[in-house]
Amino acid sequence: MEVVQVLLSRLAARDAAGIARLFAARVDWRVPDLGGTRWSDGARNPREVESYFLTLFDMLELEQLTVRQVVTDGGDAVVLGWTRWRVIATGALLDMDFAMSVAVYRGEIEQYWQLQDTLAVALALGTATMA
Repeated sequence: MEVVQVLLSRLAARDAAGIARLFAARVDWRVPDLGGTRWSDGARNPREVESYFLTLFDMLELEQLTVRQVVTDGGDAVVLGWTRWRVIATGALLDMDFAMSVAVYRGEIEQYWQLQDTLAVALALGTATMA
């Protein structure tokens, strides 16, 4: 699916504005909050999507993105892969597997779900809390 390929290339290029332009005016968004283990669910608009990715790129530098598999069914796609990020503040490395679910309608992303190891992210960023 072309939109997914463009999304991945813009992610690798750290192009937050370009990523946001791929999204519909209203997006069903399920993504972990940056630096924590909470999940941010609900509707988002492209400006909020861009803000999320700008914050991500301010905190983490993507060093490697490996796509293992892309499964498509009509306008739906699931991407399975692996990433290596460097924490900008500390230089620590963060390696993790991910799954990304994307629904595309009329060439725009209307649903974006990202599944990743939120505890590993929180530990790498020093934001993990133990209850």
